[in-house]
Amino acid sequence: MNNPQSTDMADADRESGTTADVPAGKSTGGNRELITVAILDIVAPVALYYGLRALGLTPWLALLLGAIPPAARALFSLVRHRRIEWFAVLVLVLIAASAATSFLSGSPRFLLAKDGAITAALAAVVLATVRASKPAMYSVGRMMVSGSGHDPSDWDERLRTSARFRRIWQVLTVLWGIGLLLDSVLRVVFAYTLPVDVVPGLSTVQWLVLLVALQIVSQVYLRRPANRPLVFD
Repeated sequence: MNNPQSTDMADADRESGTTADVPAGKSTGGNRELITVAILDIVAPVALYYGLRALGLTPWLALLLGAIPPAARALFSLVRHRRIEWFAVLVLVLIAASAATSFLSGSPRFLLAKDGAITAALAAVVLATVRASKPAMYSVGRMMVSGSGHDPSDWDERLRTSARFRRIWQVLTVLWGIGLLLDSVLRVVFAYTLPVDVVPGLSTVQWLVLLVALQIVSQVYLRRPANRPLVFD
């Protein structure tokens, strides 16, 4: 199943181009959108899969129908923003490709492994930004600061002038890139080694555990004495 953090990262570069003045309701709207993404990308596919299995549908068909909510959300994202967004296109292409391959093979495991391919592609993009002008995790952090109603312009200045500040976000970008690669490997291993009915639930649990672990490590790193004044002051 897809994960909402991937969507947040994919949207971060678009958000990081916003200006300092943030409407009062932006944070609430951002939280609402995050909840919607979580429901459509995580809760709905898993619940739909197990619900359809309880009704007697085959694993292959239940997985195929379970891919409809994230595919519909990705398509809606393209229509809403009225421009090509690479991650939404990637999701749609991989869902279509895995479904087509699964049609030919009759195996549901291609559909399960599809999520690992999505996460691997996102990991590659994240790691490719380590030496870029704006590392991926800086863009995510800036989006959160902007969405909470704070002025991110100080961060922009520090990114231009402070090697230490840039290093902080490069380290976090590598951390999250490696974490996403680990997630992708686990998803593919689960898809081809475990019983099919176990994989959707287990993959969701392992992603949530990994997400919490990455968040904890990131917050500990950001709050180190050498880093905290640059990030939080």
